[in-house]
Amino acid sequence: MAPEAGKDARSRREPVKEDADEEHEDTSSEEEEDSEEEEDLDGSEGDDEEIMVDFEFQDPKEIDFHGLKALLGNYLDGAEFSSSALCDDIIKQSTVGTVLKAQGAGDELDPIAVMSVVNLHQKKDTAYVKEISGHLKKNCPKHLREQLSVVLAEKGIGLIINERVINVPQETASPLVEGLYDEIGWATEDEPTEELRESFKFTKYLMLTRVFQDDDQEASKKRKREDEQPLVYTRPEDEFFHKLCKWSFQWKARDSEDKNDIEVLKPLRLCMLVAASSIPQARSELKSMFESGSI
Repeated sequence: MAPEAGKDARSRREPVKEDADEEHEDTSSEEEEDSEEEEDLDGSEGDDEEIMVDFEFQDPKEIDFHGLKALLGNYLDGAEFSSSALCDDIIKQSTVGTVLKAQGAGDELDPIAVMSVVNLHQKKDTAYVKEISGHLKKNCPKHLREQLSVVLAEKGIGLIINERVINVPQETASPLVEGLYDEIGWATEDEPTEELRESFKFTKYLMLTRVFQDDDQEASKKRKREDEQPLVYTRPEDEFFHKLCKWSFQWKARDSEDKNDIEVLKPLRLCMLVAASSIPQARSELKSMFESGSI
């Protein structure tokens, strides 16, 4: 975290869609007034109503363990892995990494998002890094396997841990991204030992995320290759990282019990390698997109 400003002081208010029939506990008179003003301007009630929720960006704590474990439950597409050890390392590394919570709920409420980084070389002997590496190798196409193997064994590679629940407002993406890479920069200067400072000097970042692809058969016939079909990004930052990545590959996500509301969209997993030198451009473009209101 920043030397003079903890993350617990950072908060944002964002709109969240909720069903109008659901009951909501009032958290402040200010929120009640905002809700009344929106209703007056609207003139009528729809099927959904938009309420304002304050979010807090906090350091990971021990109390967040079970919430983090739930967030990471599908990190490897539902495959079991040593997520408890990964959660422990995220919590121990409190100076770099953020959890997102609804403001006013105290520490007791589970996080609804996490963004952190793991030094792959430093943690290469842990079970979870071996399992994540094995999962990526299994799904990597032949023409990239050698490059992936080199990256997984290389020093200076940061594995980005970026998970959030589905209804977290997209507007939280930019502060989450800004916070993580700011903290990585601070850690290279402010950590108490040279070993720790060096451990955050990343040259590349490996990212694993979820995307969707048009599964319309007629549209597919017009394209010879699957990688020519446009992707739908569930997290806005992924589009900017993907555009700037050194290489990437994708594979079909394992079928889940939850059916996709838009049946023509096929769920995929996407792995990409992004050079640290490309991060500032991605951050700038992501921030500009939100500031311009183009999302």
